[in-house]
Amino acid sequence: MDPEAYLEKFNSLLVLPSALTILLIFILLGVSKKREYFWKNKLIFSLIITFLLLNILEAVTYGNIYTNYDVLIRLYYSLVFVAASLILSLSHKLDPEKIIPSKPFYSTIILISFFLATLSLYTNLIIEGALINSYSLSRIPGKLYWLFQAYILLCMIISPLLIWRGILNSNNPLDKMRRKVILVSFFPLIGTVLLVIILMQAGVQINWSIFLPLSTIAFILAYLFTENRNDLFKVLVNIPFSEERKAYKLINSRILEYISKTQTNESISLKGLLSEIEKTFITNTLEMNDGNHNLAAELLSISISTIYRNKKRDEKKND
Repeated sequence: MDPEAYLEKFNSLLVLPSALTILLIFILLGVSKKREYFWKNKLIFSLIITFLLLNILEAVTYGNIYTNYDVLIRLYYSLVFVAASLILSLSHKLDPEKIIPSKPFYSTIILISFFLATLSLYTNLIIEGALINSYSLSRIPGKLYWLFQAYILLCMIISPLLIWRGILNSNNPLDKMRRKVILVSFFPLIGTVLLVIILMQAGVQINWSIFLPLSTIAFILAYLFTENRNDLFKVLVNIPFSEERKAYKLINSRILEYISKTQTNESISLKGLLSEIEKTFITNTLEMNDGNHNLAAELLSISISTIYRNKKRDEKKND
């Protein structure tokens, strides 16, 4: 294969991350259970739409559907400003004891992102034009290109700090756990942005758009699929070494064991099975709440005496 044909084939493959992300976003928008949540949460809906437009721009660019690359690169950078601002706003929303009230915070962020997006679109201060090389489309930085890098980096630093504050300030264990999941999902995005900025400063020609879809979608999915306790638990049971996964695997294995015995006409102790399930739930709830017996009883809708009785039963078995 000659070099030009090889490069053309390579460029066509660069469409795949964007195409897969676009498909995933349309699937998310089509999920009826989440549709109501989208309309109620304007920030997450705006982020999804912005992210959808970003990926459409990438697909159009790599697919050579529209060849005015100067317009495409300016639109892309403008949308990146908006996306970073929305991620920052969503992170701010997760802190129950906000340092800055929501309305002035969101208004300030909107004004900043609008100002920077306008500079990208209509001036040469941030983006002077498009640079087309053998494998991608990149930007020709303007005199104030550092503003773009500084703002994105600032958003990537402040956002996880706000989520961390949300973990510390949340009283509900489920709220804490949700914020922890979202914080972990943020790491790929932070890593991608930091790596790309470092490489750009080192003079390496790299198009970060091929990494952005995969790293950002993790944050969106974590935000969407942890907004109620059932969805949150489904996420937690798939996280290796989590207490929820341990409890789920234990209960699941014991139930399967008892069912298999009934299939072979073996006698079982239903009372023993229920006792084991009760013990697992109580132990797991106590571990999640730092041994707080009153809170565990409230969360499980049982009496405090049931928790102590279960504890004494375990102590007798250990003796």
